[in-house]
Amino acid sequence: MSTHPHSSSPRWLLGLGSLLLALLFGGLAFNDFQARGTLWSLQTAQQGELQALALRSAQQGLEKQARLIARTLSASPETLRLVRQADRAVRAGAQWHGPRMARIRQQLTQSLMPTWTAMQAHGARQLQLYWGEAGIALLRMQDLDAFGDAVADRRPLLYKALSQGQTVSGLDIGQHSAGNRAIVPIRASSSPDSEVIGALEVGFEILPDLPELGDQLNAGLGLLVNRAELEEMLWARPVGIQLEGLSGWLLDTHSAPQILQWAEQQSLPAPEAGQALRMLESNGRSFLLNQIPLHDVRAEYSPGRLPMAVALVWRDITLALREQQQAERRLLLKWGLAWLIAEALLLMLGFMLHRRGIVQRLHQIRSTQQERARRRLLERGQKITSLLPGMVYQLKRSGDGSYSFLYASEGARELYGISPEQLVENANIAFAAVYDPDRPNLRAAIERSAAVLGSGANRHRIRHPSKGLIWVEVRANAERLRDGSVLWHGFIADITPLMSATLALRESESRFRSMVSNLPGVVYRRGVDTERTLSYLSDGIERLTGYPASDFVAPGTRQYSSLIHPEDRTSLEDDGADPFERTYRLINARGETLWVQENRRALRDADGRVQWYDGFIGDVTARALAEREAHERESYVRLLIANVIDAIIIINQRGLIETFNHAAERTFGYSEEEVLGRNLSLLMPEPHRAAHDGYLEDYERRGEGRSLEQNRELQAVRRNGELFTIELRVSEISHRGERKFIGLVRDITERKRVDRMKSEFVSIVSHELRTPLTSISGALGLILGGAVGEAPPAMRQMLGIAQQNSQRLGLLIGDLLDMEKLIAGQMSFQLQPQPLAPILEDALHSNQAYAEQLGVRIELGEQAAATVSVDAHRLQQVLANLLSNAAKFSPPGAVVTLSSQRHGDQIRVIVDDAGPGVPLSFRQRIFQKFSQADSSDTRQKGGTGLGLAISKELIEHMNGSIGFDSEREKGARFWFELPMQEAG
Repeated sequence: MSTHPHSSSPRWLLGLGSLLLALLFGGLAFNDFQARGTLWSLQTAQQGELQALALRSAQQGLEKQARLIARTLSASPETLRLVRQADRAVRAGAQWHGPRMARIRQQLTQSLMPTWTAMQAHGARQLQLYWGEAGIALLRMQDLDAFGDAVADRRPLLYKALSQGQTVSGLDIGQHSAGNRAIVPIRASSSPDSEVIGALEVGFEILPDLPELGDQLNAGLGLLVNRAELEEMLWARPVGIQLEGLSGWLLDTHSAPQILQWAEQQSLPAPEAGQALRMLESNGRSFLLNQIPLHDVRAEYSPGRLPMAVALVWRDITLALREQQQAERRLLLKWGLAWLIAEALLLMLGFMLHRRGIVQRLHQIRSTQQERARRRLLERGQKITSLLPGMVYQLKRSGDGSYSFLYASEGARELYGISPEQLVENANIAFAAVYDPDRPNLRAAIERSAAVLGSGANRHRIRHPSKGLIWVEVRANAERLRDGSVLWHGFIADITPLMSATLALRESESRFRSMVSNLPGVVYRRGVDTERTLSYLSDGIERLTGYPASDFVAPGTRQYSSLIHPEDRTSLEDDGADPFERTYRLINARGETLWVQENRRALRDADGRVQWYDGFIGDVTARALAEREAHERESYVRLLIANVIDAIIIINQRGLIETFNHAAERTFGYSEEEVLGRNLSLLMPEPHRAAHDGYLEDYERRGEGRSLEQNRELQAVRRNGELFTIELRVSEISHRGERKFIGLVRDITERKRVDRMKSEFVSIVSHELRTPLTSISGALGLILGGAVGEAPPAMRQMLGIAQQNSQRLGLLIGDLLDMEKLIAGQMSFQLQPQPLAPILEDALHSNQAYAEQLGVRIELGEQAAATVSVDAHRLQQVLANLLSNAAKFSPPGAVVTLSSQRHGDQIRVIVDDAGPGVPLSFRQRIFQKFSQADSSDTRQKGGTGLGLAISKELIEHMNGSIGFDSEREKGARFWFELPMQEAG
């Protein structure tokens, strides 16, 4: 009886111990299995968050790109000028389809086309300009024929920009498409308080190119769009694939075919469910599908609104899932083996307890020690596993510089494609897998961490056996051991999706900077500090100033303000204006002065504080010089008009006076202030006053006027009511796109009085002097002819002188009468086609006797056969005048030549003499009436001074022209030209 408790107690303890061991290892296995499942869930959730982050970063990159392009284009001086011109035209009543608006749209299209072409190459889909509070489309670069429709009431984003005058952006739906939009308001002037007259919109797609983005993320992509939302806004019916089980949603585009299979199986999550993760199968492969909702700007006002679009991202996780399942099986196997070993140990322990009690006490002591060691290991394991996900490790560098892994978690399979045991056995495997270009940076990071200890991080690339090149991030905490070695506790995580998205954003930013550098100007961003530090400056600064952008961007060696012309620096002191618009001068690297226009806007945070300034600087030298030249030219013209002797009056096409110079004030008795803006008929008597507006209307209707470019004599009225005669010449000009008329007015009252006196004098000469003079000349001729007997020689000489003078006086009277008839238009002409040569020969014979009296000979020179339509008698009168003048002014023994030459369709008749030539002071008035050279050697030749004037009038009445060529002391050549006629 005494031995029973001893024999049964070990069996009881053994049974109880076995049960406890089973419960313990079962609990540990369950806890480890649950931790593995939790880790897997965390990894998949993290992967979904990384995908969503990368997708939204790509979308925000498009939105940021649209904002910056929209701000740059809205600051362009040419765009602002044309939009403001369109605003003035519309307010003045211009029609949207009228020619004036068409010209403005054409100029806008030409100005924006280079930028629009560059934007399309980088994925832009919309570039639009709107006018007014209703958001009427002024120009759509993607559809030049679509304009004139109001869209602000259906576009909350556009309405916000127009009503609040703020730059807005976001995902939006327009009439043509949906996508990331940025809208910048345009104001009526550079003042920040001026009225918002329109807006400029830049639009990109909802997401970048899906195949390219899918390659960067190593995942498949699909885009579902809300058909009802698009049909409500779009002009055209939305296109896409209708998927099974997703009524109301269309598949817009996709980069991989698995989505079509899942849609057919109705395995896709409902888009209304929001962001969701789901495991799906396709062709024996496992995929993790992430659904990401994309809300447009209307969701701000309707939080419960369905998303406009849903992005689907799926990634192949077949290998990871298999590794997870294998790890779970290994976990069960590990804990099963551990339980069996523990059971074996328990049996051995029971056996030893049965055999020897002391062995039991020793086993209890060892069990206690093992429990403490296990707790310490568990605490260290908890410290390492707190850095999950990724591979948790312990790395040791010994004093001899060799490395060894003391511990590596199962993440080694995902990162290096090997088991943790292989990594623990040979640490060089991890270093050999590092991408060669990244090894120097990794070695430097390790050395730095070993020197300073504490925590640190590093990113580098490693080669995976199946995945290829992947990015990893290493985080570790270094500590130095007593033996001098260094121990790192840390983890390594796969960050390939994040780095792919980051690199894609960098590449997108690089493309954007390249596009900005090609703009015709300088784009900049500067801070709000007192030094105005530039954080970005496009390459256009070098084309503009000759200095590279690096000279100005902090920490640069040059201040931009140092290039501003000294006379303009004071006017450019920052007064806090927003937006800022100034025109000033710069001095470039070559010392040249150029004009620039700077436009700048402040970017503020949610509290209204200025964060930085974005601006654009454009070269406007050509425009500034042209404006200055135009201003100087206009001032010069105004000064010239104001001081010209003749009266000048300028009217517009409605007959209203716009210019009235000083001479006009003296002529009409009005001051300029009294007549400006009043009708020109004020200066006219009846009936011209009533008919004046009719002249303008007739010219406007038929495009021609009876009095343009012609000298006309009219009656005008002074302020005091006095009527007087004026000579008026009217010319048409176009000034700033408007038709105007310039009237040159000359008061000819005095000239008309003198003309009347001359006419009266000629009349007196004709009627009172000619008849008695003829009688005197005839009587003297009879006496000299011996009709009353032979006169004594002394008397005969005196009678001859008297006869010559009476004949000269008769010629003077004849010339005066001829000139009066020509001026009055009373001289008749008998124009008939006839050969020229006989007329010239008759003239030579008729004038030869007069020439011989002066000791001069007339000869025929070169003759050209020609037929002319002339009055032979009047032409003989011209030839007699020219030949007599040539003989009179030639020295004795000289030869006068009469010749003719062809000049195109004209025949030129030339009279060459050997006289002293025509004095320079006399050449301007040689064909005027009563003109004679005043020098002593010519005045003695006599003459009336009317011969050349009469010859000019006769030739012009026969449709010809007359002139002369002369060199001092080398004779003179007088000529006239007549149009040739067809022979026969």
